[in-house]
Amino acid sequence: MDQLVSSAAMATIDSDAQLQYKIPGLSLMETAGFKIWASLAAEIHKEQHLVFLCGGGNNGGDALVVARLAFDQGYVNQVCILIGNHISPSCAVQREIIQAYGLPSIMLGDEISPQVTRALLDAGVVFDGIAGTGLKGPLQGISKTLVALANKSKALRVAIDIPSGLGDMISPDEIHFLADRTCTLGLSKAAFYHPLSRNDCGQIEILNPSFPARLLENVQAEGKLIDPKEVKMHALSSAAFKNSRGHVAIIGGSKSYTGAVRLSARAAFSSRAGLVTLFCDQEVFQLAATESPSVMVKTLSENDDFSPFNALLVGPGWGKGRESLLEKLFLTKKPMVLDADGIKAYANLLKDKKRPPHGPLLLTPHLGELRELAFSVFGDQALSLGKQDTPEAFFSMTRKLSRELDAILIMKSSLVHIAGAADQLIVMEGLNPSLGVAGSGDILSGIIAALLGNGIELAQTAVIGSAIHQNAGRLAHEELGYYDSETLLGFIGKAVGEMEQ
Repeated sequence: MDQLVSSAAMATIDSDAQLQYKIPGLSLMETAGFKIWASLAAEIHKEQHLVFLCGGGNNGGDALVVARLAFDQGYVNQVCILIGNHISPSCAVQREIIQAYGLPSIMLGDEISPQVTRALLDAGVVFDGIAGTGLKGPLQGISKTLVALANKSKALRVAIDIPSGLGDMISPDEIHFLADRTCTLGLSKAAFYHPLSRNDCGQIEILNPSFPARLLENVQAEGKLIDPKEVKMHALSSAAFKNSRGHVAIIGGSKSYTGAVRLSARAAFSSRAGLVTLFCDQEVFQLAATESPSVMVKTLSENDDFSPFNALLVGPGWGKGRESLLEKLFLTKKPMVLDADGIKAYANLLKDKKRPPHGPLLLTPHLGELRELAFSVFGDQALSLGKQDTPEAFFSMTRKLSRELDAILIMKSSLVHIAGAADQLIVMEGLNPSLGVAGSGDILSGIIAALLGNGIELAQTAVIGSAIHQNAGRLAHEELGYYDSETLLGFIGKAVGEMEQ
């Protein structure tokens, strides 16, 4: 589990390493450059043309160290492109060193020269050291132009510490370096994990330029990064049977959407639920009843008793106009997973200033549903959530929404963001496009409901359930490439078995 930190927290670590632990800034820079080059050298051929984009800050100084180390090992086909009027003391030293070395360099003013354009378009590898974590606003001037040109290059693009143009206070909508690899220093940056920025960081490698371990361990983190392959769950007792494995009630389905609840029910069984009962509209009863003999099917009515159930899953394929029924379901105080049309019904209640009390609650919105839910609570300031907002705003608003609703949020995009556990945002690496298929979210909600029905604590349920879904997608992708949601169901039990201990 890795910590995700803000730029300000990382700056404090850097400062404390120098002031409190007496590590010279130039020593940190030299070690950073050495570790970056060591992580990449085996993948780069000496015939390739290397281009180093070097700003005037310490990020640019790191790039210059990498250039010198490469030059010392015979990578002479390179050029350092220097920009910036405000040069940090450490970067100034590195500029003097490369000048003494005789490394090819070009100092840019306000315009890109034809020589630089050719160098970038012909490059085999481009190293981005233009702007680091200290960037406060969008790239401007020559930096912006240089990044735009670099992004057109077919070269391997390597970002040093952070892709230039990304930052806590900068929307990923703004122009930024599109990296294939990011060699980040010390700890992973929260700015990488906005829903729209992660893919532009490429493969992320964390390298420590000799920051003291105590500083890294005691940092005030913005969130935590969890690898789904590392998540484990307790195996069931060999004496477990259907009545001890939890009874899940699924309330959903409608004439227009019959498939969602069927996927959720089958996912719940594959995730160790012992019993599943589906409550659906009369008009889809016959179809639902013949789908699977394992699922008990009942016609949804005003007088249904949900007291025998261990957990409720509400909303898959539900359709519109369910607000009053949702209020009644909340009053049961049963552990509940709210998904799809259930989330939309809840948003409508919130817009009408209704805050029905509820029991343990977990919501599984995709980004569009998340914005609708947040808009119902915060108004217009939520319209950019997960789109044009900044990483800081995304992390902050989702945590705040979780507190307002007294619920855990599992937010689905190319990543999984979980808000509500100890007021920290948990991020789970996804980046598996094969999971982006119709019905995948219904499967996730069924998995979550099964875990709740087994009595697993709410925050643990969010993490374990998300990991089961991600691991099932990984296993399916490794075996099949791409697939539909019904095929994905066959890998859930395998993922659970892989995670049991």
